[in-house]
Amino acid sequence: MFKKIAAAMKKAGPYVPIILLAFVKTAFAADSQPQIVTGAVNLLNDATSWLLGLIPAGSGAAIGYHALMKQMSLDGDPSTAAVHNRAMRNVLIGGAIGESAVGITKVFLSYFS
Repeated sequence: MFKKIAAAMKKAGPYVPIILLAFVKTAFAADSQPQIVTGAVNLLNDATSWLLGLIPAGSGAAIGYHALMKQMSLDGDPSTAAVHNRAMRNVLIGGAIGESAVGITKVFLSYFS
């Protein structure tokens, strides 16, 4: 008896997903997103909004610090000036990369809105 049931289940196996999909409630095909997706999108939107302000402020502060240190170097030491010039260049590049990454993330998140 058990072998007959197992054989019948084995034959019906490929058709079970199709049968289940035929009787699925329409709630699975609703237009709204799950609450966890909506919450994650809202969290990422808020975080990227903050980053769009914090990255330029931090970059500006770092550039200001290196410019001050370059200006305050003893007797205009060329090696110290070169170090601070390189640091300012790196801060500018890092800030541009950060702003670009946040912008790309915002564009990606706009798809879910």
